[in-house]
Amino acid sequence: MSENAKSEPLDPADVDPPVCESDRPPLAADARTEKVDALVAEATVIKRLDYDRLRNLAEEAFELACELDDSGQQYRYGMAAALELLAHLSGVLGDSEAALLQASQALALLDSHDPNGLLGNLYLTMGWAHYQAGDYVDALNELLNASQIAGLIEDTTLSAFVMDRIANVYHATGHPSAALDLQLRALAIFRESVNPAGEALVLNNMTYTYLDLDDFPSALGSARGALEYAEAQERVYMRMGVLDTLAEVYRRMGDLDNAAKYSAEGLDLARQHQSEPDKGDALLTMGRISLARGHLDEARTAAISALRLAEKHRRAIEEFTCHELLSEIEEARGDIAAALVHFKRFHELERVRLNEESESRLANLQVEHRVNTARKDAEIHRLRSLALEREVEERRIAQAQLEAQASLDALTGLYNRRHVSVLGDDLERELAQGRSASLILFDIDRFKEINDTHGHFAGDRVLVSIARLLRDNARDSDTPCRYGGDEFLVLLSNTDAEQTRIIAERVRLAIATNPVQYRGVSIPSTISVGIATVHPGAPMPLLGLIERADHALYAAKHAGRNCVVVDDL
Repeated sequence: MSENAKSEPLDPADVDPPVCESDRPPLAADARTEKVDALVAEATVIKRLDYDRLRNLAEEAFELACELDDSGQQYRYGMAAALELLAHLSGVLGDSEAALLQASQALALLDSHDPNGLLGNLYLTMGWAHYQAGDYVDALNELLNASQIAGLIEDTTLSAFVMDRIANVYHATGHPSAALDLQLRALAIFRESVNPAGEALVLNNMTYTYLDLDDFPSALGSARGALEYAEAQERVYMRMGVLDTLAEVYRRMGDLDNAAKYSAEGLDLARQHQSEPDKGDALLTMGRISLARGHLDEARTAAISALRLAEKHRRAIEEFTCHELLSEIEEARGDIAAALVHFKRFHELERVRLNEESESRLANLQVEHRVNTARKDAEIHRLRSLALEREVEERRIAQAQLEAQASLDALTGLYNRRHVSVLGDDLERELAQGRSASLILFDIDRFKEINDTHGHFAGDRVLVSIARLLRDNARDSDTPCRYGGDEFLVLLSNTDAEQTRIIAERVRLAIATNPVQYRGVSIPSTISVGIATVHPGAPMPLLGLIERADHALYAAKHAGRNCVVVDDL
């Protein structure tokens, strides 16, 4: 959901914003501060409800805050608070450049960066602006800053909004399961705190996650729930975005009549309210619908119009998607040369949007997020425990963080071979508690041929892709590692051989059916998998379990590759 900003961004080149000229006599410092704070508080209440009123209040607060009081001082904190509201509005309306400029200026005005709600909201706004621009690594980094602040000041509403935004990044970078987990947590917070606007926002975003998971009933239910709120509360801007979402659901379901109906309704609203980003979204969806119907000229016209709007507003994600759609349309029209031009541009933007380096940085940030979340949960437990337990838990968390950082594979974001000693302790603990454990060991079939044929950068892309699929298909309790080169292992707690085989088959199938796209070439890959299980009645060290799984892996290779073999000991 994005809408066009209607005002020019403030100039970030001014370290100290210019003094606002006014014919009014200087106000007393206390009176001015009180009035600015009241305007900011009123605007905050309607922050996600009334955009026009929000803009008026924020601009009035900013102008008043930057006037000189009777002591010759500006109210810098009030200026920053007003700019945060304007930056939020710019982000919601789809002007990511203005949002970043205003948020950066607000940060420069703050004398202290101690944790507080204003700082958390600024990081949230900057994260969303980076996301809209397609800068997913910077987006996640800013959002994690916001998440940390929300936890420190115990602001559950801010935490829920941050969770939803992080989920958008996860979804955009190919992690729908992780995205859905965060969205469900955010939804629960909004429902518990009776925040219907936040609930509707999450429901709209969850729709796309459900679509990527092929859960069409849930997608339809989420979109309808968001639309009901937008219509009941007369939230016209939200309604535009949700109408486009609903049109996409029906398109994916094959119901092109309903898809066209909702897309046309959204386009009419966007034109009526002069929201060019929403107009671009609707045109893009209409282009997809026309392509599905075989109306190629209509599809091309809509897609080109959407591309022009995406380029005008520097909406990187939409620009990337428009070139992909135009490539498909031109190919269907038989204009292979034009299709190739758009296809090349699509892949150029894809490399900028998510290259090997950003894949690695995203993976590291995601691990950092999981560690920080675990630390926060442990801290809650720590505060409820006795003094001795608090000390032990704090040291355990600190040690876990050090181990996580030292044992992280820079390319894939998985744990590396150094983490094996920790896994050995985990295995001993499982067996001591009377539970079985299993180990999956696999490597990539003919990985050397991939490197020799396509180059080592392509090989790295394959490794990153397989690591992502491994994370997405493993359980939360499992521990995936890059064991070395193209070899990966997963230790599964409280799991027998048959359960492990089912999990391994799911991973194998996901990899076999998701070839990696690199520089216009589709690179297929498969894995050979070995499984070994150990029971409390016959314990063995982790290295012994790895050796057994390695024998099974060897057997899988001799069985023709791309298969799972269970050790029969």
